Amino acid sequence: MHPAFFLDRDGTLNVDHDFVHKPEEWDWIPGVPGKLAELKSAGFKLIVITNQSGIARRRFSLEQVEELHRWVDEDLLRRGISIDGWYIAPWHPDFHEDKDPELLNERKPGTVLFERAAREHQIDLGKSSMAGDKISDLEPALKLGMKPYMVRSRFETKESRKWAAEHDIPLIESIAEIDI
Repeated sequence: MHPAFFLDRDGTLNVDHDFVHKPEEWDWIPGVPGKLAELKSAGFKLIVITNQSGIARRRFSLEQVEELHRWVDEDLLRRGISIDGWYIAPWHPDFHEDKDPELLNERKPGTVLFERAAREHQIDLGKSSMAGDKISDLEPALKLGMKPYMVRSRFETKESRKWAAEHDIPLIESIAEIDI
């Protein structure tokens, strides 16, 4: 069993410019690629879990998101880094007519994609961590016994700061600040 570092995508890895789905829209948050390399060197599997409601909203396709992730993988590979798994929840409850309601559990704060990744990558969730910029990103970490980190972003609110403090979750500017 391996430890993993689970990561939200927009607002945690890259600057959240709203519905990022093309390489030209991707801007790394400063220090993130270096921290990913450090996490890999420390033995963590890197798993990205991302809600992509833009797919359900028909703003872009799953194929476009997967193409973006291939581009990110190529960019990271040039730096000697690899993401072990990308897990995408393309659903949104307001755009879910005629679809199985259970699929919505793939969206964070659901734990379905975390549990799937743990099975597929032989991950010890109790030795793993999760970084994200919203409460919904970090609720699965608490449910599954992982160490959570809240990344400050434009989505930060008084409520999210209070929630993080109540759960003893560090508020960080970037994952680059995490000591491992």
